[in-house]
Amino acid sequence: MKQLLYISAACSISPQHTYDAENFLRPVVTSDSSKLYSLDADYSKYISPVAIRRMSRILKQGITAGMKCLEDAGVKTPDAIIIGTARGSVTDMENFLKDMINMQEEALTPTGFIQSTYNSVNGWLAMLTKCTGYNQTFVHRGFSLELCLLDVQLLLAEATETKHILAGGFDELTEEYFTIRNKIGHYKDHPLDSFSLLSHYHTPGSIAGEGAHFFTLSNENKNAACAIYSVKMLQTPGSEELQSSIQGLLSENGLTNEDIDILVCGMNGDSRNHFLIDPLIAGCSGNTTIVTFKQLSGEYDTASGFGLWLTNYLFTHRQVPAELIYKQGASDKIKNILICNVTIANCVAVILVKSARP
Repeated sequence: MKQLLYISAACSISPQHTYDAENFLRPVVTSDSSKLYSLDADYSKYISPVAIRRMSRILKQGITAGMKCLEDAGVKTPDAIIIGTARGSVTDMENFLKDMINMQEEALTPTGFIQSTYNSVNGWLAMLTKCTGYNQTFVHRGFSLELCLLDVQLLLAEATETKHILAGGFDELTEEYFTIRNKIGHYKDHPLDSFSLLSHYHTPGSIAGEGAHFFTLSNENKNAACAIYSVKMLQTPGSEELQSSIQGLLSENGLTNEDIDILVCGMNGDSRNHFLIDPLIAGCSGNTTIVTFKQLSGEYDTASGFGLWLTNYLFTHRQVPAELIYKQGASDKIKNILICNVTIANCVAVILVKSARP
């Protein structure tokens, strides 16, 4: 599909200083617990004190990131709200289940159940912005954000006038969730400094993370630094299938490997991804600079949202911080960026983003 998604604004609440993008990587936030938790922001600017008291961290982060994203884009009421999440508010779900056990399913307050639903963030954002338009939540594990972007493409392809859509993804990390995932080998079995994650690629597992990432997307090129051209999802592909799909995506957009200035690679430090990551990196042109981000965000189902926020940051600031560079390429331009996110389950999402500036 050739419907372009112009990114008018982007906002991220993550384990790094991304909420105030000017302080990104100042300093790099690290952890030695195999867990990276998002940094808190000033939620009171967008949420009333009464409501804040009843909300879990991920609800506050999702609402705040979404509202700031609209504010930065100069949009008061979006035409639609489309969000992807794999788990929703895990804290509220856990609290509700614990109350069911402790109270023997009697005299339960419905608050935990209501706020644990996947579309709670959508609902709050709709109320706060008075948006009565299309409102959708995608819950598809590692492809939740990508399906959200595809839905935005479909919606804007039908539009006959300028529209602004709030889109994004969020997921939460809790101690119980980490324990469960750790039992099935998702995370490293030994403590390590999170920023050194990729130097431990010889062992299985990654580090856990969380975050909320939102984008104001439009069919109009106004104040946009870049635009999403193509989104492709591959369910547990082989190495050859991945390479073929990437070449097909580039060809569809009139590009070759030589034209990719930056590869934003979602490698997660898991040795079980070697068969996908190694050929991907080896297949890059000498022009391409490879940057990585999961040593900053951790691994979770919608971590590609951090990668997309980072891509918009690179287009906006027109330089690549040294802390991100995995392999330096010859190109000094930032015109075409390819995002390739690989999940713990070996699912791959490929997103082509191009500059919206001459």
